[in-house]
Amino acid sequence: MGQDSSSHPMVPVPDAIRMVMEETVRLLWNDQKPNPTTTLSSSSNFSWSILLNSILAEDVIMKEPGYPDYNASIMDGYAIRVGSDGNNNNNNNEDTEFTTDQAETAAKQSSWTHRIVNKVYAGDGESTKRLEQGRHDDDEQQSSSLPTAVYITTGAMVPDTYNCVVPIEECHVSEDSKHLRIAPSADLKPQTWIRPMGCDIPPDSVVLAKGQTIDPVAIGLILQSGVETVTVKRRTKVGVLSTGNELLLDSSLPKSETKGKIPDVNRPILLSLLSTYGNCCEPVDLGTVRDDNVDAMAQTVLHALEQCDVIITTGGVSMGETDIVQHVLVDKCGGTLHFGRMNMKPGKPTTFVTVPVTDGSKKLVFALPGNPVSATVCTQLLVKPCIDLYFQGIPDLQGRIKIAKDETQTMQEIFQETCVHPEIMAKLTHDIVLDKKRYEYHRVQIESMEDGTYQVVSTGVQRSSRLMSLRNAEGLLVLPPAQGDKTKALKGEQYLVLLLNNTLGKAPVRIRDSVHFKKKARQMQVAVVEVLPTGFKQASKLEEISSKIEDALSGSNSGNARVVSRATFEESIDKLYPFIVQSRRDAVDFIVVYCITSEGQFQYNLSVANTLNKHLTKCATSLALQARQGAASEDPKAALFEVVVGFVPEGDGSMLICLPDTGVHGALSNVRGLLKHGLNLARGKVHNHHHK
Repeated sequence: MGQDSSSHPMVPVPDAIRMVMEETVRLLWNDQKPNPTTTLSSSSNFSWSILLNSILAEDVIMKEPGYPDYNASIMDGYAIRVGSDGNNNNNNNEDTEFTTDQAETAAKQSSWTHRIVNKVYAGDGESTKRLEQGRHDDDEQQSSSLPTAVYITTGAMVPDTYNCVVPIEECHVSEDSKHLRIAPSADLKPQTWIRPMGCDIPPDSVVLAKGQTIDPVAIGLILQSGVETVTVKRRTKVGVLSTGNELLLDSSLPKSETKGKIPDVNRPILLSLLSTYGNCCEPVDLGTVRDDNVDAMAQTVLHALEQCDVIITTGGVSMGETDIVQHVLVDKCGGTLHFGRMNMKPGKPTTFVTVPVTDGSKKLVFALPGNPVSATVCTQLLVKPCIDLYFQGIPDLQGRIKIAKDETQTMQEIFQETCVHPEIMAKLTHDIVLDKKRYEYHRVQIESMEDGTYQVVSTGVQRSSRLMSLRNAEGLLVLPPAQGDKTKALKGEQYLVLLLNNTLGKAPVRIRDSVHFKKKARQMQVAVVEVLPTGFKQASKLEEISSKIEDALSGSNSGNARVVSRATFEESIDKLYPFIVQSRRDAVDFIVVYCITSEGQFQYNLSVANTLNKHLTKCATSLALQARQGAASEDPKAALFEVVVGFVPEGDGSMLICLPDTGVHGALSNVRGLLKHGLNLARGKVHNHHHK
């Protein structure tokens, strides 16, 4: 007795992303501390590349007295003092306020209006250079009664006793540069050509708000604000580990020693890809590890978990005897496996595990396939939205969600508000053959049309080992598996495209609004049990028949039924029903039990049917007959075998159908709608009974 452990049920990609995001929400919810932050220097000699693209964790507030922190000249020219309206008549030497009337008089008499006493350059601060006045002859003594002026350059500090700058074009200077005549055309109002203190950024104002990305302009504003440090969110540390004995670690070795080896492509690709995620992620190179030593791999992973928030491994997740990553993560590291396969091409054996660490929290581990295309695509689909959420954290989302009394409901609200890949709908420019079993995430280039629509063209052969299929890829075209006569996606048909690197500038999509996540109807959860006589030697049909069951129960609504658990039973028949109840997942809708028909197993099939009839409630004889007829229409031999339909009352209750392994599709297709209706009726009666 035991569940089939050689392979896991194939999880649809949206459900896989959902599991990842829900676990990330749960992890953050259970550890509701303020988001980790880092305080960095903002001095001008600091390496600004460290701050670039970081996210501010606190507001940047302008220090007193604002920016600029002095009255600054906007022009090269001369600083003078003028009256409030340019017509004040005051002749008190250096405090004299010059007027337009005086400028007009001086112009008529060709006399000087000011004596030049200082020069102020940008960066001089309070200090100025006083000019040498030389010998005081009669002319000099006469000019001492003139108001003073200061030569000033653009950006220089205007001395406190002056309130107007006259551009150099409006001034005539004496040959000895000691006297000045201001043209009557000059604008002689206070603050002319002066940037007042704090005019660009007032004191105590918010220069940059919490949550803003630090771009080049933000760096300039931080410097202008006068703050000494800035606090930013700590980037999520994502480690990348390559596994495999086949990896070539030293390219300088002679070819005779490198036969059968391949370069470690995945680690450089994924580390580079993570680097493009910018502000949310700090890639950590975890190196490589052989896949023939479970203990060594476990130690490497456990050490990496202590320094990283998220870990990506590549290789070691298929079903070969040396593929041991799942064994390491679950058995050695104590992790919880959430899914071990995805219903997608490429990336089928992708695995997601949460692993406990010493402080009581959990870390997220993505065990990705070894083929570079699979690893890259799965990183884009699963890891990117996960680390975006991990970095953003729950507190920053709470302004957009309804906090419910029920914790589970609140976490679901948070999940619905999280963002995933930008999406578009696009038409095919050519036919594409559909995969027979799996959804394909086909790499495409995108063309924007004049009418605002999009077209896509394939990047070529889509083998998961062919990295060329990712060259110039801009999106993942989501293609359903072939069904019946529909074996091709045809030119002109429109399909969903998930954008890579977002070259179109589209905003990420919230899960509640995502087409990728929408389902036409609630997906039915199915458990499959294969019943074999003790000692039966024939190969298991579990995967093959599970696929037929999903297709038959989904009907035209492709993907509407999903096998969530699969198990093989090989013990005495009296233990069958307890095994079925124990091995199924909670809230499963249907349990499909099938018996082997080969090697004259008619009597065994009859014994199984009789045993189940004793335990089931609300047995539906008419439904069983219709299912038997449907099976016989597909394979006449199926008419010889018993079919049982009834209700399993334990838990929320499930509808069970027991049938032979032949004619499965015909049997289930013939009663699909009736099974769903019967399930709803049976569950309703059970609930009413419990309330009596």
